This record gives sequence, structure tokens and C-alpha cells, in this order.
Amino acid sequence: MKKIIAILSLGVLMAGTTYAQTTPQKERKHRTERKQKQKRSPEEMAAKRTEMLTKKLDLNKSQQKKLLALNLKHAQEKQAMMQANRGEVRNHENMRSERQANRARYEAELKDILNKKQYAQYEADKAEMHARHEKKREQRKEQKGELQHRS
Repeated sequence: MKKIIAILSLGVLMAGTTYAQTTPQKERKHRTERKQKQKRSPEEMAAKRTEMLTKKLDLNKSQQKKLLALNLKHAQEKQAMMQANRGEVRNHENMRSERQANRARYEAELKDILNKKQYAQYEADKAEMHARHEKKREQRKEQKGELQHRS
């Protein structure tokens, strides 16, 4: 009788382990697939940025047209820069200075399009976003430090 119970319990355990192995696992996306943004055309990026700034800064029609043209030019330059740097061995310092110069040109042209009140609001929003980014960055550093201390 003991042998029969032992054999039956062993059979149940075997059935349970084989069932656990055959259940389909939730498909997980690879890390690079999750983080990779959908590639948008420069026109789409420019339209989205123009729409966002129009809502935030309450732009008139002529300002919207000028801003759309500026955003389109900026997006095309950005895409061309990324494609030019794609195949090369990257010199990060040159790329960074190039991006900064491109951003400075954008800011100067944007200042010509917006009035003083709108530009002040733009600068305030930009500073707020920068502060939020720095706060998140500090939180990530703290979390990373805590994880290293636990190891």
C-alpha cells in the first residue's frame, strides 16, 4: 500500500513539473525594442512640436507658420546630423558641440518669432523641464547607489 501511494504521489509531482514547464511564458520585449522610439519623419516631428508650442504659448497664425518652418528646418538638420554620424567612429565632443550650436541657432530664430512675453514663458517652461530632469537624474543615482550598497 505504501508503494502505491509513493508511486501515485511521484506521478502527481512529475505531472505538475511537466505542466509548469510547458506553460507559455509571457513574451518579454528585448530591452532595445522597448526603448526604441518609433521613427518619425521630420515633418511629423515639426508638426508635433509646433502644435505643442502653439498650445503652450498661444501663438497666432503667422507665428505658427514661421514656427512650423523653423521646426521643420531644425528636424531636417537633426536627422541629417544623425545619419552622418551613424556610420562613423563617433567623436562625442564634436557631436555635442555641433548639437549645441544647432540648438543655439534654433533658440535665436525662435526668439525672433515669439514676442517677449511668449519667449519668457518658453524659457520658464524650459527651466522647469530641466529641473524635473535633474531631479529624476538624482533619484536614479540614489537608487543605483542603494542597489550597489546592497550587493
